[in-house]
Amino acid sequence: MTVRPECAMDLPALRTLFSAQRWAEFAMLPWDDAAKQVLLDQQFDAQQRHYTSAYAHRQFLVLVDRERLAGRLYLGDSAAGDLCVLDILLSPDHRNRGVGTALLAAVQDQAATAGRRVLLEVDKGNPAAELYRRLGFTAVGDTDTSWRMAWSAAATQG
Repeated sequence: MTVRPECAMDLPALRTLFSAQRWAEFAMLPWDDAAKQVLLDQQFDAQQRHYTSAYAHRQFLVLVDRERLAGRLYLGDSAAGDLCVLDILLSPDHRNRGVGTALLAAVQDQAATAGRRVLLEVDKGNPAAELYRRLGFTAVGDTDTSWRMAWSAAATQG
């Protein structure tokens, strides 16, 4: 598996991956599949625009496994200098195989080397929250639906 910068040619596969991940959220809507897909496409486009405009310093990375797109990792710099995990998205056949753990460990190494914290936000119902806790992330804020979590090398050493 390789990690490389995202390019325009990746967008169709990323759109498909995004739709596959989010499809279940739309299953209950009383719309036909075509209407649901239009909404998913609009959400994908809005998310891409937001990440691009909100994070001047960002890394949009894709994971490639045997020449097929296997996921994405989006990172951005916060105004306070933290390294923000904006999005981790893995194809279903790359989940629960240590790929997410390896990606986050690399992000933690990058942040530790630079003396930075890692921030992320996760929905409370997302099983990935347990992975983040295992990797040393702690809740630093929450809403009704999500946790804001942080990790720093100093906190894990102290």
